[in-house]
Formats: sequence, C-alpha cells, structure tokens
Amino acid sequence: MRVLLAAIMIGLASSSVSAAEIRVMAAGSLKDAFTAIFADFTRHYGSGFTPVWGPSGVLRERLQKGEAFDVFASAALPHAQALTDAGVSGPSVMFARNALCVVTTAGNAIDSGNLIDTLLKPEIRIGTSTPVADPSGDYTWEMFRKIGAMRPGAFETLSGKAQQLFGGPATAAPANGRLRPLVALDDGQIDLFIFYCSGAQQIVRESSKYKSVELPPELSVGPEYGLTVSRKAQPGAADFAMYLLSPQAQVTLKSSGFIPVALPAAP
Repeated sequence: MRVLLAAIMIGLASSSVSAAEIRVMAAGSLKDAFTAIFADFTRHYGSGFTPVWGPSGVLRERLQKGEAFDVFASAALPHAQALTDAGVSGPSVMFARNALCVVTTAGNAIDSGNLIDTLLKPEIRIGTSTPVADPSGDYTWEMFRKIGAMRPGAFETLSGKAQQLFGGPATAAPANGRLRPLVALDDGQIDLFIFYCSGAQQIVRESSKYKSVELPPELSVGPEYGLTVSRKAQPGAADFAMYLLSPQAQVTLKSSGFIPVALPAAP
C-alpha cells in the first residue's frame, strides 16, 4: 500500500510540474498581452507557463534545430507554418493582427499625410527592426517596397539608410532596460523609428515625450500573427492555444493594441 501511495504521489507531482510548465516561445511584441493572458489562463485552468521571448525568425530557427517547446506564437504566420510544414508542429492558425506605426518625438511635425515625403528626406534618419530575423523588419521592408512602387528609387533610398537597431540575434535584448530604438531616438541617433502599433501605443501612454503616427491606408502591411502547437507538446498546450482564440483572450489582445480575429459579432 505504501508503494502504491508513493507511486500515486509521484504521479500527481509529475502531473503538477507538467501542467505548471507550458513552454511558450513567443514574439517579443506579445510580452505584455501574453503576461495578462497567462495570468487569466492560470487562474481558470491551473497551468503555469515558461515563456521565452524573442524575434520570431530567430525563435523559429531555434525550434527547427530541435529546441523543445509546447506553443509557438509568431509575429508572422509563415514562421509558424514553417514548423507545420517541417512536421515539427500541428496546424498553424492566425490568432491576431497588428499594424505598423512611426514613433518619434512629440514635437516632430510628421503625420500620416506627409509621412512618405518626410521618410524620403535625406536628413531624416530612420530606425527599424531587422528583416528575416524579425517580422517587424520584414513588414517594414514591404512598406518600403510599396513606397518604391509609387516613387521610383524610393525603396533603394529607404532600405539603404534604415538603421537596423533591434530585432536581430544580437540586438533582441533591451539596452539598459529600455527599448533600443527609444535609446537611439533620445540620443539623437535617429529621428524616428518604425514599430508595431501595439508597442507604439504603450510608449505614448507611458510618456508624453513621444507620439505615434499611423501609416496611410495605401502603405498598410500585415502584420498577421501565427500560432502552432508542438507535436511533442505536454498536456495543457492545446488548451492554451484554443484559449488564445477565445473571446476573453481576444479582448485582452485588443486592449493591448492588437487587432482581434476571433471576436463574436456585436449583438
């Protein structure tokens, strides 16, 4: 009987540990929203999380090389789909959208109407994320191409002078606890930077020193966030993936500046 009780206790302990350690690899732009979602999920369902944040392209490469995970939440659906195609994970789905904004100092005269002309001025220094490593950089380059289609030579000008300040393997972490592009903006290294609107909204909420400028409709690009679950995921991972598509989680994403994709129609 003592042996049986010990086996049951070990099994319960193992189950508890497993349930408490859903390993979520997620885009850094999701950190604030997911922190709130993790807390809600844990409160209702009891599982905890081990999150790993980073640029989606960098995380995807790590997972393709065999790093263990349960859920991958990418800032670009193709990165999640790459794991599906490789047989590493199950199906991939889109669970949120975002948009790009320009962040600059509050006194800068830039707005949506003069955005293209301002970006193309030779003296304007632009900060961006890193293409390939981070979808934010890929979306920014897509925006540059749209401008190039309207203004011949503009893509070469913009991509040539853009300073890739964050989102790369060596620039993913903050600088002294602050966003690298904000440090560069404050130090006068750049005049503006291109960022996810969800993050831009947070920057503006936290300080009146900055403002956020939306892109005009003709420059709209993505972003579309993708979700997939490892084929070796532990119990609870699939439930969490479903929870991300629930009205509760979608409302949390919306409050964090994301564009929900799975909210019911208003009555």
